Amino acid sequence: MNKKTARVFILLMVIALTCACDLPFTSGTETPPTPPPPPPPEKALFQDDFSDTGSGWEVGEYEIGSVGYESGAYFVISPGDGDTMWGVANVSFSDVIIEVDATQVSAPANDNNDYGVVCREQGNGSGYYLLISGDGGYAILKGEGEGGGFETLVDWAVSDVIRQGNATNHIRAICDGSTLALFVNGQRLATTEDDTFTGGDIALTATSYEAEPTEIHFDNLVVNKP
Repeated sequence: MNKKTARVFILLMVIALTCACDLPFTSGTETPPTPPPPPPPEKALFQDDFSDTGSGWEVGEYEIGSVGYESGAYFVISPGDGDTMWGVANVSFSDVIIEVDATQVSAPANDNNDYGVVCREQGNGSGYYLLISGDGGYAILKGEGEGGGFETLVDWAVSDVIRQGNATNHIRAICDGSTLALFVNGQRLATTEDDTFTGGDIALTATSYEAEPTEIHFDNLVVNKP
């Protein structure tokens, strides 16, 4: 082999080796494994848009008010004079995050009322009441049964986060172990601790503290794990 031929041979070998290094490594006919799919989103424990009037919520008229379905929402009416009305979902949970849109439809002229969410309701009005009012107030109370009144866990205060009057507010109520927390329109307003009740129903509630009634419509309810 002369020098010219040797140089050409060496050049061809270098090109071949370079091309071989750029090729992906394979072992026989195996293909790389397919990555596992992402886990599915966690399903809500319970949800209701109240379009189905047979979804299981309490319906009735009582001396202390009325509850039921109306126009794709769930209504709670307190006739006045401090009567607290609530309607239950007829489900049972322990630790939950309850989210719902609450719209004040009518109220006394001074908006002296309250409305919101109950967690761990015991079948007699006992449970935790996470509340707002038409005049911009908020509180967390512990119901002590029919005729038993309420214990204040977070005293009433006022926040400009709450839309006053006949308006819609988004309520987020957390009942996680002994921790109770109230969010309104995305803002945390109150947190407290109480371990009296560990499980129970969920409910929607309203109270009018004047002679005139309060009517609240609830919609887009979702219950998730904390």
